[in-house]
Amino acid sequence: MFQKKRIAFMGIIVVFMLTAAFLAGCGGPEEKKAKFFQKGKALYEKGEYVKARLEFKNALQIDPHFARAYYMLGLVELRQKRWKNAYGALAKAVELDPDMLDAQAAMGKLLLAAKEKEKAREKADLVLAKDPENIEGLLLKAACLLAGNKDAEAEKIIRSVIQKSPQNQEPYLMMARLRVKQKDLKGARKVLEDLLQQDEANKIGRILLAEILEKSKDFKAAEAQYQTLIEQEPEKPALRLALARFYGRTGKPEKAESILKDLVKRAPEEENYRLALAQFYAETRRPERMEAVLKQAISDLPDKYGPVRMLAAYYLSRKKAPEAMKVLDRFADRVKTGPLFLQARLLKARIHFQEGDRDKALELVEVVLKENPGDVAAHALKGDILATKRDFVGAVAEYRTVLHEEPRNVRAALNLARAHFMNGEQALAEETYKRLLEANPRVKEARLALVDIYRRKGKVDLARDQLEEMVKQDPKDKAALTALGDLYLARRDVRKAKKYLTRLARLAPESPAVITKMGVVDLLERRPATAKQFFEEALKKDPDYVPALRQLANTLVAEKKEKRAIARCKKQVAARPKNDSFRVLLGRLYLRNRNFSAARKQFEKALALNPDSQEALFSLAQLEQTQGSVEKALKKYREVWAKNPANLGVAMLIATLLEQQGRPREAKALYEKILDRNPNVSAAANNLAFYYAEYEPTTQNLMRAKALVGPLLDRHKDNPNVMDTAAWIAYRQGEFKKARDLMAGMEEKSKNIPVINYHLGMIYLRLDRKALARKYLSRALKGKDRYPGRKEAEKAYKQLT
Repeated sequence: MFQKKRIAFMGIIVVFMLTAAFLAGCGGPEEKKAKFFQKGKALYEKGEYVKARLEFKNALQIDPHFARAYYMLGLVELRQKRWKNAYGALAKAVELDPDMLDAQAAMGKLLLAAKEKEKAREKADLVLAKDPENIEGLLLKAACLLAGNKDAEAEKIIRSVIQKSPQNQEPYLMMARLRVKQKDLKGARKVLEDLLQQDEANKIGRILLAEILEKSKDFKAAEAQYQTLIEQEPEKPALRLALARFYGRTGKPEKAESILKDLVKRAPEEENYRLALAQFYAETRRPERMEAVLKQAISDLPDKYGPVRMLAAYYLSRKKAPEAMKVLDRFADRVKTGPLFLQARLLKARIHFQEGDRDKALELVEVVLKENPGDVAAHALKGDILATKRDFVGAVAEYRTVLHEEPRNVRAALNLARAHFMNGEQALAEETYKRLLEANPRVKEARLALVDIYRRKGKVDLARDQLEEMVKQDPKDKAALTALGDLYLARRDVRKAKKYLTRLARLAPESPAVITKMGVVDLLERRPATAKQFFEEALKKDPDYVPALRQLANTLVAEKKEKRAIARCKKQVAARPKNDSFRVLLGRLYLRNRNFSAARKQFEKALALNPDSQEALFSLAQLEQTQGSVEKALKKYREVWAKNPANLGVAMLIATLLEQQGRPREAKALYEKILDRNPNVSAAANNLAFYYAEYEPTTQNLMRAKALVGPLLDRHKDNPNVMDTAAWIAYRQGEFKKARDLMAGMEEKSKNIPVINYHLGMIYLRLDRKALARKYLSRALKGKDRYPGRKEAEKAYKQLT
């Protein structure tokens, strides 16, 4: 009995001792936290960032207020280029410990990379206020100065940091990049050689030195640097890959090919080396070898997507979309599911979209988003597809989703603004462009779009400011110089117009547009002889350049030399018989001289060449109306069209004449026939859309009208007739503010078009802007023109007076 009790007691002691040993081994929470943190730091130093992240997160699970762990987690995210996560972790670190200056400086670097210069500078000042000698703070301050082009001040700080911390690579690298920016390659080389004397194993410094030596054409010395890198880390194939690419760039393709083939042989399971070999063959114009390498890679590595993507891209570049899609389909059949499967589906969707099959593209995008609702690229593509389908509300939603995940995505921001604009939401478009420029001041597309919006609103000074900022950023910006020249020409400010156009002429001396504008300047300065020389010179540069011949003809007419004007136009028509605009110009000159048969002949030929030529169409309609023979003209043109139904220009003329006679339903039937034959006849689409809005404005018909005019808005955004149709549709749908926005900038262009003034008057009446409503309705009723809605205009005007 005693023995049994003794054994039991001994068992209790053993269990107690084992438990104590286990607890001692595990340690308390603080000890565990420290262990996870130190292990994470060791892994971080080795470059094992995924494992390091896990250790830091373990430490934070024990202590969610461990600021140092958040800082290290931020550094891990930085190394892996997960900028948003990095910023979040660093922000948490400084929230918990505002005196963690390294974390404050790291946040500043991220802000500077995101072009938040002012916020980055504030971080630098905060760090240096607390510790004026803080190395990271000083480097951040120098980086901010460099970003502001204050190179001398930055260099002074960088030199001081090198003296204080000669083992720190960062100031040397900054100084070297500054020397490159200053085009001082010798100076950059010297800085990096100094760094490598301090630390000969510094890989970043040596790679940068090799690049600078290559730029200096010292290929032998550059090659030696790559060889040294390989000797220092022979187990790193990426360095041999860098040497191969160097050989490829510097005229040693045999050596490059040998290295790449050896890399593939040593690591046949590594797709990147095969892709590099394929890219090498593409760059050396051996597409058949590239194709063979990719096909072999797909055979050997059936689950890898890289070779599939590259082969599909190659087929696309050769206009072989079906072949590209077959490659993607075979890959999708092999892998069945997963992220790479979705990437293949998305690329196939892009191909369908590029090939014009929007419905199939959208179907595939929906498949991708069903599996991965957070796929940013899929949302961006869906936005593009919806925009081309004129579903701007849907497109806006997709672009906003992209920007929620990627606030710095410039393309998505541009597309969002454009979708707002195309949807008639000019105020939202303007605001989106402004926000984009605050973050990215050098996005030219956004500035040009703002210029367009301001012009439409009549805010010429704001448009000028945007253009002058573009020229300040890039003195050789041809688009901005052209726009500024045009702006001052329109204001008849010859001195300033000449200033910008002279600069433009130096940049583009062969441009017929620039030469013609210089001629216009001479006209404004009352030098018609030299102006005509400019116009003739422009036509030599481009015999089809319409503005030059128009200016030349107008100048001759102003000099009362109409016969010479006609002769000069006839000469150009003979030289370029397929230019419909030249024929319209000649026809109008004949019309001025009351040579109606010759004018009609030119207008008819212009319409035959281009059935969508509105200038030919309206000129011919005006001619028939002037001669008072509309009924005879209708009969004649119906006979002509019956003999040649493919002549859509004649059909358009018949429809226009029918509208002038107050027979819109018959005109509508013709527009439908024309669009059945050729959906791209803009005038027919616009006029049919207007018919629905004016005469049959049911909900369904207004949707049809919107679908018809939508595709025209971008191509004809300066055409008051098209913009008026879109605005009238919006008006009929009760969207009065949208209607007003669509007509922004059109008021001056349409001041002599009664029906448009009627529409503007009704839009402003609905917006309770009675003074403006009265102004436009008064204009609409000035003459005796007949147009749809004249009676309504009279009634509305009477109520306002």
